Amino acid sequence: MKILIIGGGPAGATAAKLLAKKYDVTLIQDRDWDKPCGGGTKIKLFDEMDIPKNLIKHKLNYIYMNYKNTKIKIDLKGENLAIVKRAEFDKTLRELAVKQGVKLYYGKFKRFKEKKAVIEIKKEKILFNFDILIAADGVNSSVRRALNLPPIPKTITHYAKIDKEIETCEFYFDEALGGKYYAWEFPHINKTHIGSVDKTSFNNFCKFLNIEVKPKGYFIPTWQENITIQKNNIYFVGDAASQVMPMSFEGIYYAIHSAKILADSIINQKDYKKEWNKRFLKEFKFMKFIEKIHQTKLKGLMIKLHKFEYMRTFSVNLWLHNYEC
Repeated sequence: MKILIIGGGPAGATAAKLLAKKYDVTLIQDRDWDKPCGGGTKIKLFDEMDIPKNLIKHKLNYIYMNYKNTKIKIDLKGENLAIVKRAEFDKTLRELAVKQGVKLYYGKFKRFKEKKAVIEIKKEKILFNFDILIAADGVNSSVRRALNLPPIPKTITHYAKIDKEIETCEFYFDEALGGKYYAWEFPHINKTHIGSVDKTSFNNFCKFLNIEVKPKGYFIPTWQENITIQKNNIYFVGDAASQVMPMSFEGIYYAIHSAKILADSIINQKDYKKEWNKRFLKEFKFMKFIEKIHQTKLKGLMIKLHKFEYMRTFSVNLWLHNYEC
């Protein structure tokens, strides 16, 4: 059986690696680039999915939540948060897939023609046969458009990297700084990654930090229930399936585990959506509920509740999947 995967990020590369143990797998990657992403993920992912730990640039055991004049330290119960450099991380995942026998091409999906995928490689359009196609091509999925499926719900965010070194992640929940969601600072190699949801709040955040920088904009999925993740023999995974955790916008962990669920479903002939729902639906719905509360006047109360140890413990255990929602 021939499987064609469009998109070589964490979801696409992981699906390719797992499926190559049994099938003929081809992976199409648009280009190598450093995705505008904080690069944070649960450190246990590296053991769970056999990912080289030398990709970890920072190991964090605490973070800060900020709201108005309140700053709360959140103990992560050990070095449980890893920061990676996305270009290096994604490239390594693709290399691991190639070692399993995956055929990797750098090209771009254009359209479907006669039940085949048209891929542009070095300005030449080539037809690829497939029995199954997996679209892991991001929030603006070209495959979704080619199938006339509704676009993924999304929100614009603005980000930049600045010459500043910080010890850990900080999140800012003031509406002026973080809009409906939050603003953030993430440590990177000799730099700091900053961002917020729209240009106005980003500019306010820069003034707050006393810096001047020109931001770049990108979209991130805002998950909703009942998004189409399969149409006949075409599957969607990662950002292309909106598998990004509501409220936190954590994507790497869920993209990789969603890819594992998809690969297992294909190999064992199970219902992909049913298996994904079994693993993640309750958690995503709960976090969507928290996100909605966060966007009301109760936001301040939610943040201040984290002054209490029981609330901090609850949030960290929820994040670590130490108990079900």
